[in-house]
Amino acid sequence: MKKIDQIFEQQKEKDAKPLFVFEMANNHMGNMEHGLKIIRDFYAVSKNFDFNFAFKFQYRHLDTFVHPDYKDRMDIKYIKRFSETRLSEEEFLILKNEAEKLGFISICTPFDEKSVENAARHNYDIIKIASASFTDWPLLEKIVQCDKPLIASTGGVDLADIDKVVSFFQHRNKRFAIMHCVGQYPTPEDHLQLNQITLLKDRYPEIVIGFSTHESPDNFEAVKLAVAKGAGIFEKHVAIKSDKYSINAYSATPEQVEIWLQAAQYAYR
Repeated sequence: MKKIDQIFEQQKEKDAKPLFVFEMANNHMGNMEHGLKIIRDFYAVSKNFDFNFAFKFQYRHLDTFVHPDYKDRMDIKYIKRFSETRLSEEEFLILKNEAEKLGFISICTPFDEKSVENAARHNYDIIKIASASFTDWPLLEKIVQCDKPLIASTGGVDLADIDKVVSFFQHRNKRFAIMHCVGQYPTPEDHLQLNQITLLKDRYPEIVIGFSTHESPDNFEAVKLAVAKGAGIFEKHVAIKSDKYSINAYSATPEQVEIWLQAAQYAYR
């Protein structure tokens, strides 16, 4: 796993390539064929760039994740979204296997303890901790039992809590990276707070710092600034339009991701 090792040792590996993560989230829309097309369309873009690439999936064990009293509450935005885009374990594995077949690193964000078990059993390369789960200590206790490297997004967490989580991982000898992330979807330009990358790099000099982005997909300047700040991992929500499915305001199309990657390439050059 030399490629993955280098991702978490970028400060020590001179020639280590940055990692660009395509976050599918629920943009497969509960349709496995649509999910496969997303993977293939973004592969067609990524193969033209000399970076490391990953596809990321989200696991929620909905039978236990949603409280029984709320399971049928389709008037609640996220319950409706998660319920309508549900995939089976077998369908997720088909998506994962397709991504790996095309050379992508596989990443999974589990939102509950049962999903951690599933992600470990499905043998994802990396476990991602969502910003919403950054201080979910029972979930973190479960996650560190997995023999996998970790990436964790900070979101709106205060610095004292970031210190605690970093210490928690270090004392358990975990390989991990921390992502600057603004939990505003989409993030206005004047809320990007990119100086946080500098703050995190100065505070944790031995840890790879990344940028999990939610700005407008037409913003191609933020990634240049993040490169200049020294970020080594970049994450973006991705999706494709179809006659049946639309795209939310913070997910990028293949055409937009190609320009985004060109902007990053320009900044590195």
